[in-house]
Amino acid sequence: MTDIKQKKKLKGIVFFIAIMALLFPLGTNWIVTDGDLLQLVEKALPEAQSFEKIALSPLIYEGKTKDQNGAEEKVGYVVIDQAIAYGGPIKMVTGINLKGRIVGTVIADHKDTPSFMDEVISKKYLEKFIGKSITEPLSINQDIDRISGATYSSRGIAKAVSLGCHAVARTQFELNVTEEVEPFRFGLKEVFVISLVFLMLIGVCFKHSKLRWITLLGSLVVIGFQYNTPISLANVCSLLMGNFPSVKTNLIWYILIIGIPIITLIIGKNVYCFWLCPFGALQEITAKIGGGKFKCPNKAFEAKAAQIKYGLAYFALLGAFILKSPSFAGYEPFAALFARQGVGLQWLVLPVVLFTSLFISRFWCRFFCPVMVINEVILLIRRSIRKIHRKKGDFKGTLVER
Repeated sequence: MTDIKQKKKLKGIVFFIAIMALLFPLGTNWIVTDGDLLQLVEKALPEAQSFEKIALSPLIYEGKTKDQNGAEEKVGYVVIDQAIAYGGPIKMVTGINLKGRIVGTVIADHKDTPSFMDEVISKKYLEKFIGKSITEPLSINQDIDRISGATYSSRGIAKAVSLGCHAVARTQFELNVTEEVEPFRFGLKEVFVISLVFLMLIGVCFKHSKLRWITLLGSLVVIGFQYNTPISLANVCSLLMGNFPSVKTNLIWYILIIGIPIITLIIGKNVYCFWLCPFGALQEITAKIGGGKFKCPNKAFEAKAAQIKYGLAYFALLGAFILKSPSFAGYEPFAALFARQGVGLQWLVLPVVLFTSLFISRFWCRFFCPVMVINEVILLIRRSIRKIHRKKGDFKGTLVER
């Protein structure tokens, strides 16, 4: 008994240390300020030889150069502002000349998936802003064309540049510029996803198993291939780091990343993984094709292998918090499959997972999926809450008997 108590105590200590190791870098994301951006400022306005900070919110620098007599003269401004994209804030450095035209744009920091930002850079999206007036709204599909496959990233960049330019127009050029009112986007995508969630709730509450295949197949088409918006660890990491995209343009994000966990907590069932996950749906389809009936003869080994997903999720979160990049946690092969924009490792993992899923039902879900871990944590929290309530009830009952 003593050995068992010691092991439990040791596990408790290890668990506490692991949680603190996770919380500390997460906390720094909320309190630590960014470093020196001077190199990026120089890149946005290269003709300036020196810079003087003249405003803090947003951060504005006045660029100066020296004439032949050594006298300083103003050549323009550099503004640093940010806007929220899908994965989190995108911070932009924008150079502006004295005619009120954009002469340079640099991405200072972003939290989006690297493959999306690579798409933005490779298609020379930043060059589209050069020559634009600082009074223009810079709206996607009106003033600036979006980048196909990286819509949220391109929209976030345009918004950040627009906000910074308008601030300079008001404060330095004394122009009357009003921000464009952001429209509430509610279209077919939102209708389809809300409908799938509604069907899922009906199926779960009334135990209608046939609806499960309808929601799974619908999710595979809509949430997966059509709009590429499945829940991922990177999304959850972004939420924990305080990065909230605009609800007006990202309603689906809030439905999936906040709404589904709340439903899971209330109902007490992992509704997303088994009713709405597009990648889970694809694995079930492949299992139907290949049989998916392989069973590991060593149950103890299978149980230990199933622990892999907890370690992967933990270290992915830890790395994301330390690097201040939610996209670091996105190791799932979703982007490679649904958006065809995965990084190298994702392209290697995807065919292996799909092939193995022919023989092992929900192979990724059982051994590697971080979203499965997240839902298990939510259900664990629910059980703990119910356990506390039961104890309180027993305690009150004991007082009444006395």
